[in-house]
Amino acid sequence: MKTKKPLLISLFVLIGAGIIGVILAVIDFKVINPTKNYASETIQFDYDGASSGKDPNGNPFNPISFLTDEVISDALTDAGFNYDVEKVKQHLLMENSVPKDIVKEINSYTSVLSESDSDSTRNITTSDYYPVRYSFVLYGDLDKKLSKSDLDKLLECIVNSYCDAFYTNYQKDYDISSYENIFSIEGYDYIYQIEILTNKLEMISKYALKIYREHDDFKVNGKNFNDIVLKSNQYITSDVSRIRNIITLNALSKDIDRLKDYYSYKIEMLNYDKVKYNSDLTNVNEQLNAYTKDSTVYVSSGENIVKVESNSSATYNSLLAQKISLANEIATINTEISDYQSILDDINNAVATEEDYTLVKNYISKLSKDYDALELEFSSMVNEYNEEYVLNGVISKTEVSYHSSSIFSTSFIARCVKICAPICLVALLVISIYLLIEDSKKRKEKISE
Repeated sequence: MKTKKPLLISLFVLIGAGIIGVILAVIDFKVINPTKNYASETIQFDYDGASSGKDPNGNPFNPISFLTDEVISDALTDAGFNYDVEKVKQHLLMENSVPKDIVKEINSYTSVLSESDSDSTRNITTSDYYPVRYSFVLYGDLDKKLSKSDLDKLLECIVNSYCDAFYTNYQKDYDISSYENIFSIEGYDYIYQIEILTNKLEMISKYALKIYREHDDFKVNGKNFNDIVLKSNQYITSDVSRIRNIITLNALSKDIDRLKDYYSYKIEMLNYDKVKYNSDLTNVNEQLNAYTKDSTVYVSSGENIVKVESNSSATYNSLLAQKISLANEIATINTEISDYQSILDDINNAVATEEDYTLVKNYISKLSKDYDALELEFSSMVNEYNEEYVLNGVISKTEVSYHSSSIFSTSFIARCVKICAPICLVALLVISIYLLIEDSKKRKEKISE
């Protein structure tokens, strides 16, 4: 019986230590550091430049700026909840997460610097690191009635909505379907149909050139975006010019009188601008003629009179620059007036035939089909580009994980183990010492016997 007594005492001590640890864990879990129910999910930006604090276009990037009210509102709609956006924001957290290995590396680098350069004043911290990993946390306090699955679902929708907003912002998009009514050439006069096709070709050319400058190595079936640019420009310089000349020289129009009125109006407006520029030029010439360097003069500026002090050669040079600019504007206007007048004369003198009308209709129809084919090819290339540079391998996500405040949750078990482990270790140390002492007593008793 005496042999069993130390073991029983040791067992009671160990059980007591465990009970004390559990009680302390409960107090810490519920009172000192209370844990809330929450769902969490982590994303990571994997594109080139993310670790340098840049967005996919190479500009400074702040990921948190994408967590907008619209993103949350869309997520609520997708999840089927009607909570107020502001309420959700109060219980939603998005914060960067610096990996432990990065922290260790920075600390190690800081240590090396301090050892090699005692006068170094540089303080390297995690702020020198641009995070690429961000955690989203949604707390259950949003609604006490929310179940685990509903909280997980809402957070997942928020993260998905966030990623969709990111993709939408950075992916290239050439979808003009919403402008089809504006860009439709049906119902317009021939000259306007050409202008519309020209504008559409120029839009493709500019957009394709922009993407090409960002990624000149991107190709689809051996073609890059510069090929789209070249083809667009070829249509403009060749086909468009030919069709426009046929229309102009033969005065082809669905309504000749309206076409005459259009060009007459253009000439009238240009003459109005010309009168204005001539008036301004006369005013500047008068100021220049009255101006003498190194003297005080008064210069008219609109409705005001400005006093110009002596030694003001900068003002003289400014007036001279204005004169040159105005003269150039007037010369440009004279050229445009001459061109429109020539067109108007051609319209008044030309006699169009049915063959001319048939020819220009066929040309416009062919150019329109060529444009449709080019737009389809360009849209396909843009989609391929988005797949490679935006939609794939740009953001990776973890699964949603749920953290409960229940003492039956894994969160509490982890907290309990963390607190109980050292207490139980101390108890085991005490038990070991106690057993050694008891064993020593028994040996002494045997010797004495």
